[in-house]
Amino acid sequence: MTTRDKQQVARQFSRAAASYDSAAGVQHRAVTQLLGMPSLAAIDGHWCDIGCGTGTALPHLKHRGAKQLTGIDMAEGMLKAASQHQDQNTQLLLADADALPIDNNSVNGLFSSLMLQWSENPQRTLQEWQRTLKPGGTLAIATLLPGTQHELKQAWQAIDNHPHVNEFTTQETIIKALENSGFTNIVLQQECLTEYYESIQALLRGLKNIGATNVNQGRRTGLGGRDALRQLAAHYPIDSEGRFPLSYEVLWITAVAT
Repeated sequence: MTTRDKQQVARQFSRAAASYDSAAGVQHRAVTQLLGMPSLAAIDGHWCDIGCGTGTALPHLKHRGAKQLTGIDMAEGMLKAASQHQDQNTQLLLADADALPIDNNSVNGLFSSLMLQWSENPQRTLQEWQRTLKPGGTLAIATLLPGTQHELKQAWQAIDNHPHVNEFTTQETIIKALENSGFTNIVLQQECLTEYYESIQALLRGLKNIGATNVNQGRRTGLGGRDALRQLAAHYPIDSEGRFPLSYEVLWITAVAT
């Protein structure tokens, strides 16, 4: 498995910070559904949002009872956008999710929506998150599974052999990583969320506007011009209304730290 450049990922999300909230339909739905998991109905103490992005979850966690909040992201642009939600009980930290500047056994809960899929080693990442949680602390995650963006992957495969869609970890691997990291009481929900676009240009622009563009090694630089876009549109599986669907296989997880 090839690795992705974390700093490149951070840069692309920083560049997308200003356009993110208006383009992130599925991403906001994933946050809302994660916040609706039963174990988050009433919370307390210190909560961290890992990969907090523009900080949309922070006021909701506060409303549910969190007394102290820490938003963590590698993208400076995202943290700048998240500062609109900052108050005396909320701090924002520029940090790597695999090396959290958080003391051992010090937080009551970790919230992370659509960040774990960027980890090259989910078990290492989850072990780091487990380290920071108090015994009995809550972990709440939304992540993406294989099958995400399968329409885009299928269309590109008809054109060239370059990797154009990011790879995603299987549910079985994630569950094993959770168990090996010391999490119990694992609760799962899964659903396919789909966005629809009027053109292939709008679809690709939407991905750019949320920062979720291709960062695989061996990727083709650029889109390849108008001819490549025409080919992509020709091979893309449109729906009965002539729209271009883009599917996201979302897995929501809550678990308890030991």
